Amino acid sequence: MELKRTIGFFTLTMYGVGIILGAGVYALIGEAAGETGNSLWLSFLIASIVSMFTALSYMELISMYPTSAAEYVYVKHSLESNIAAFSVGWIEIFADIIAASTVSIGFAGYFTGLFGGNPIFVALVLIAVLTVINFWG
Repeated sequence: MELKRTIGFFTLTMYGVGIILGAGVYALIGEAAGETGNSLWLSFLIASIVSMFTALSYMELISMYPTSAAEYVYVKHSLESNIAAFSVGWIEIFADIIAASTVSIGFAGYFTGLFGGNPIFVALVLIAVLTVINFWG
């Protein structure tokens, strides 16, 4: 059975924008403003510069290896090390887990603000529901 590529440029862009807006801007800006005060704009400026370089390096990476798991393939070919490539694969998995947990905790904060409840429980239920939807297809 061969997997088909179904995520296109627009879908992937909307995924990234959803993560940035859902977790980074709306869910965490209050806590960031409480910690940094008037210098909050500086952290957003630094984050946008880092994001720009990350996007440019990912565009280069995808143009060199237009396959799934391009990070893994790039490290495997450039360093000729299966261990380094394996490590990069796991780092990518952990990055996705952190992004999903950040979004779910942000959602749980909004949800419990409106309806009450335990934010950790709400976040876990959201992750469980979305996991079932993902497995279902």
